[in-house]
Amino acid sequence: MISKQLTEIYQLLFESFGPQHWWPGETRFEIITGAILAQNTNWTNVEKAISNLKSAHLLTPEKLHNLDVSELAELIRPAGYYNIKANRLKNFLNWLFCNYDGRLTNLENLNTDQLRGELLAISGIGRETADSILL
Repeated sequence: MISKQLTEIYQLLFESFGPQHWWPGETRFEIITGAILAQNTNWTNVEKAISNLKSAHLLTPEKLHNLDVSELAELIRPAGYYNIKANRLKNFLNWLFCNYDGRLTNLENLNTDQLRGELLAISGIGRETADSILL
């Protein structure tokens, strides 16, 4: 019930104010990656890590899922806690591929509360990161 009310409020705000570009990112996956990498660091460092992933042409779920965790850690080093964050990204990707065929579009019709619960069950995804992903 609350999710429906929040969605209605969001729609009214969106219709009145339009897109707010609250989180930088060109794709949904980039935004999710940024949310995970932003834990315990500043955005400038996250931008450097994302830039590394883009330069290596690896910023897709499939490519990161197939990438060795140590290689991923090196690419995201600027974000700090890079070994931990590489594992967190891998945990998210393993969940996405195990449950949703690696496709973010397969999440679109899920109930928000269900999806939030699933995100919170992923090791390394806390409330703030889950909520950022949902937005």
